[in-house]
Amino acid sequence: MCVSKLLDVEEHVWSPMYGLKGNIDATVQVTMKDGKDLKTLTVPFEVKTGKHANANHMAQTALYNLLLSDRYDLEIVYGILYYMETSQTMRIPTIRHELRHMIMQRNQLACHIRERSVQLPPMKRSKNMCGKCYAKAPCFTYHKLADDGNGETSGMDVQFDEVVKHLTPKHQDFFLKWENLLTKEEKETQKLKRELWTMVSQEREKVGRCFSDVIIEEGSWSEDQGTSKINRFDYTFIKRLPNPGHSFLESQLAVGEPIVVSDEQGHFALALGYVTAVRKQRISVAVDRRLHNARIRQQGFDESNNQVFASIMEVVPEGSTQDDAQGKIQQAPIRYRLDKDEFSNGMAVVRNNLVQTMAEGVFGSREIRRLVVDLIPPRFKTAPTQYTIADQESLNVDQRKAIEKVMSAQDYALVLGMPGTGKTTTIAHIIRALTSQGKSVLLTSYTHTAVDNILLKLKDDKTPVLRLGAPAKVHPDVQQFAILAGQPMNSFDEIKAAWHDTPIVATTCLGIGHPLFNERTFDYCIVDEASQITLPICLGPIRMAKTFVLVGDHNQLPPLVQNEEAREGGLDVSLFKLLSDTHPDSVVNLEHQYRMCEDIMTLSNTLIYKGRLRCGTEQLRFKKLDVPNMSALKQLHYDSSTILRPGTPKSFCTSMAQSCCWLRDLLDGETRVKFVNTDTLQPLTCEEAKGNRIVNPAEARIVTQLVEGLLTVGVPDGEIGVMTHYRSQLSLLKHGLRAHVGVEMHTADRFQGRDKDVVILSLVRSNDSCSIGDLLKDWRRINVAFTRAKTKLLVVGSKSTLKGSGKEEMLSKFISLMEERDWIYDLPADALENHFFDDTSTQLTASGLSPLKTRKNTSPRKGISPRKIPKLGLGVDKENRRPEPKRARIGEKVLMKDKVILRDILNDMTNGESNSSPTTSLTCVSNDANSAHRAREISPLKPRPTHHRNTSIGTLAPSRRKRKTPTMPAIRPTAAIRAARAIKTTAPSTRAFSVTARRAGGGSDFDPPSGWLWGVKPGEKYEKEGWELPFYTLFCGGIIATGVVLAFKPDTSLDTWALEEARRRLEKEGILPDPEK
Repeated sequence: MCVSKLLDVEEHVWSPMYGLKGNIDATVQVTMKDGKDLKTLTVPFEVKTGKHANANHMAQTALYNLLLSDRYDLEIVYGILYYMETSQTMRIPTIRHELRHMIMQRNQLACHIRERSVQLPPMKRSKNMCGKCYAKAPCFTYHKLADDGNGETSGMDVQFDEVVKHLTPKHQDFFLKWENLLTKEEKETQKLKRELWTMVSQEREKVGRCFSDVIIEEGSWSEDQGTSKINRFDYTFIKRLPNPGHSFLESQLAVGEPIVVSDEQGHFALALGYVTAVRKQRISVAVDRRLHNARIRQQGFDESNNQVFASIMEVVPEGSTQDDAQGKIQQAPIRYRLDKDEFSNGMAVVRNNLVQTMAEGVFGSREIRRLVVDLIPPRFKTAPTQYTIADQESLNVDQRKAIEKVMSAQDYALVLGMPGTGKTTTIAHIIRALTSQGKSVLLTSYTHTAVDNILLKLKDDKTPVLRLGAPAKVHPDVQQFAILAGQPMNSFDEIKAAWHDTPIVATTCLGIGHPLFNERTFDYCIVDEASQITLPICLGPIRMAKTFVLVGDHNQLPPLVQNEEAREGGLDVSLFKLLSDTHPDSVVNLEHQYRMCEDIMTLSNTLIYKGRLRCGTEQLRFKKLDVPNMSALKQLHYDSSTILRPGTPKSFCTSMAQSCCWLRDLLDGETRVKFVNTDTLQPLTCEEAKGNRIVNPAEARIVTQLVEGLLTVGVPDGEIGVMTHYRSQLSLLKHGLRAHVGVEMHTADRFQGRDKDVVILSLVRSNDSCSIGDLLKDWRRINVAFTRAKTKLLVVGSKSTLKGSGKEEMLSKFISLMEERDWIYDLPADALENHFFDDTSTQLTASGLSPLKTRKNTSPRKGISPRKIPKLGLGVDKENRRPEPKRARIGEKVLMKDKVILRDILNDMTNGESNSSPTTSLTCVSNDANSAHRAREISPLKPRPTHHRNTSIGTLAPSRRKRKTPTMPAIRPTAAIRAARAIKTTAPSTRAFSVTARRAGGGSDFDPPSGWLWGVKPGEKYEKEGWELPFYTLFCGGIIATGVVLAFKPDTSLDTWALEEARRRLEKEGILPDPEK
C-alpha cells in the first residue's frame, strides 16, 4: 500500500445523516494490491502522537469512515491509523456490527442533549474508572448540586465528599439558577442550529438567515497565503437565477457575520468563514478552505476500484502547475448555500466558568463565591495607594475619583460611565496607574473592538502588552501586541517570557481558554462593557485576578439574551448591575460628558439619569453643527432646469427661506434636536410587515433625503450616522445610501461606543394600533440611540404611534418632553416629493427602488458648483416696490417656427380652429417668498395700468425686441378645462405663466366644479370684486397659448397632464426642450 495523493488536510465534515461531525487529520488517496489487481481508494488518515494502540483510536477512525462516505458519496471500506512514535500503521475496516453499537451510544447521548435539563445521565458508580477520570471534579460538582447527590449515590463515598464538602445550599441555589438559565438560552441557539439541516435553503432564506442557490462568480476567487487559516480564501457569490427585486442586502448576513458554506446537494460545512462585503447583486466571503475544484471526480473514476478525485493539495513537477498535473478539470457551476453560523458560540466555556467557580482549590474560586454568590460587601483601604501618571493634569474630578477608588479596592470596584464621559480614557489611566505600581493587569471585554480601543490609548506607552487572539480579529494598529500569533518563537523560553513577563495581557472574555491562564494569574482584572456581559461569562476572567474592576453602564445596552424565558428569569442581569444594586457604595460615577451639546444631553439626562449628567465644558453646552454652505441647498430645489424632467412631482419647493423649506429647517445648525413627525404623510408612512421583518420605506426616504441634504451643504460623510432598531430597515437605508460609503449605518446595538456629529434615527413603527414592539420598549436601547450624536439629533417617526403606546413607555415620555421643549417638527404632507433628488436612493420602496429618477453621478456631494438657474421672480432688492411694466411682442412665425410637435399639440387641442382675434395681451406675473403679487404687462400696445392684485405663479422673462403680433389659435373651453387640470396653481415654483384678466362683467361657457372660481373667454368683463382669474400658458420649448381664461381651484395642486403630454410628444420625435432657453 502506498499513499499516492493528498486530497485534504484537517477536513471538517458535518454529517446530518449520521448526526456526527469531526475533523479528519488527512484525506488521502492510496494505491494497494488486491490480489493481482491494483486499487485506488480514498480513505481517512488519522495520526496519533503516542505509541500504544487504543480501542478509542480505532473507533474514532471507524467513525471517520462514515463521515467520509457521506462527504464523498461513496463507500469507504477502511481508514488508516498511524502512530508517529512507532511508525505503526493499521487498517481500520468499516464493520457494520461495530458501527451499529457506536451509533446507538451516539443516540443515547443525543437524547440527553435534546431533552436537556439540569438532570444528567446516571453516575457510573465505579471507583476504579471514576477515581482516575480526568473530569472527576466537574462530574462530582454536578452530581452534588444538580442531582443533590452524596458519597453513597455517587458510589465514591469519602472521595466524593472531599471534593464537594465546601458547597452550601446557597451555592446550590446559585448554581441551579444560572445553569437553568443557560440551558434555556442554549435551547434557543439549538433551534437555529437545527435549521441548517431541517429547513431547505429557500425556506431559511425567507427568514433572513441564508442565501440559497448561489454560485461562485467567475474569476472572483483568490488565496492569500499571508493571512490566517480562517480567512485565507476569498470568494464572491451571485445568485444562479436571480429573482426580480432580490438583494443580498436584505438579510442577517451582514459584514463580519460568521457563515457556513454548504452545497445544495446535502454536503454541509464545506468551508467556514466570515462575510467581507455585501452588495445588492453579490456577496463576498473569506473562508478557511478552497471550494472550487474540490471533490471533483477525475477521468476513469470507478466507485469500487478507482476512487480518483482532484486534489486541492498536490505535489507537481517543477515548472508545472497543479492544473497541468491533474489535467484540465471541467466543472459545472456548483450550487451553494450560505448560512449564518449559529454554531460559533462559547456555551461550553460559559458552563465551565460556572463549574470552576464552585470548585475547591481553583485560584480565585473561593473569593468569587464569597463576593458574587454570598454577596459579602467589598473591602476598601482607608487611604488609596499613591500613583503617578504622565498627564495627570488632564483628568477631571470624576476620573480622579475613579482611579482612587480602584487603587483603594481590595476586592472589587465598579465604575459607572455615563454616555460620553470617557470610559475608555479612564480605563487607560487606571491601567497606567496600576502598572506604575508594578501590578499586573488582565484587560478583557466581550468584543475584540472594545479591547483594542483601550489598547489604542496605550500603544504609545512603553509598557509591554500581550494581545491574545487571532490576528485577523485584532485592530491593525495594535497588531504589534499580538506577539504570540504574529511573531515566530524560536524556543520555549521565548514563549514563557511572553506569557509571564508582560504586565498587561488583553483578550476577550471567551478567550480565557488560552493555555496561558493555566500558568498565570493577575493582580487586577479590568472588564470593559461589563454591563453588556452575562454573569456566567464574566465569572471567567475575574477569577484570574485578586481584585477586579467592572466598567459599564447598566442604563445602556443589557446582555444579549435570545430566549424569552431566560430573559425573564434574569439572564440579562449583568454582574455589574447585581453588584451595583447590592452595594452602591462600591460604585464611582463618571458624570462629566464631552460628547453631546446641552440640548441632546437633556434627553437622556431627563429620561434616564435624573439630572446627573453634566457638560464637561461651557463651550460644549452651546456647540452646534458647522454647516459650511447652506446656499448649496438650492441644488435640491426645483427650477426651470428640473421642472421639465420626467417624474416632476405634483408640488415642489423653490424657497429656501426659513419655515418655508422643511429640509432647510432641519439642516440648520441651530436645530440641535428635533422629532421629525411623519403623521402628516399618512398613509404613505405606515410601516410594512414582510414576514417577521418590519420596514418603513417612506421613512427611509425621509432619512436618505436628510443625508443627501447634509452632504449637499458640506457636512462630511464621516460625521453622519444613521441608526435604526430594525435590521430590515437598516438594509433598506444601506441600499438607499450605498453611494455614500463614508456614512456609518448600524442598529442601535452596533452603535454602542460610537458617536457622530449628526445622528438620524429611524424608529420605523407607524400604525393605527400604536404598537411599538419589544425593541422600542427597551428603554436602554433607546438611551443608547439618544446619546450617540454630538451636535444634531434627528429622530424620525410617528408621533401618534409613540404617544399612544402607553404613558409608562420611554418613547411616550420622550414625546411629552419634546412637546414641552417645542422640539417637534411636523413634515409637510408633500415632503417626500417637493425637493429635487436625482438619486434613486430617495425613491426607496420595501422591495428596492422605484424607477422614478436616475443619477449619473453617484459620488458624494462634495465640491459641486451650484446649478445655473434662470432667475425666477424679482430680485431681493425689488422686494418692496412695484416693477416697471415691460413690453414684448411674440410673432406667430417665431412661436411656431421649427416646432412641429408644438403645432400638433395646439391643433389637437383646438381641432384646427383659429381665433380671429388679431392680438393677445399677456400680463406676466411673478412672486417672492412673502407671496406678494406683482404684475408686468406684456402688450403690443402701450402699457395699461392694473388696479387689482394678481395671482402669483411664475416668471417669464420677456424680450425687449418688438415683434409682429401673432394670431393665436383659439381653444375650446373643454380643452381649456383639461389644460387647467394640467397646471399647478398654488406652488410658487410652477413653470406656468399667467395673464391677468380685467375685472368687469361677463359670464362663462361652462359651470366649474364646486369650490372653483369662474372662468370666461377673453374680452368678457368681470363685475365681482377681488377675483384673481389667471390666464394660463405653458412653457415647454416654446409657448402654448390657451386663449381662454381657465377656472382654477385656490390652494390646490393639479396633475401635470399638459407637461407630460408635451414631453411625451417631444420625446416621440426625439426632440427635448432646452430648459435654459
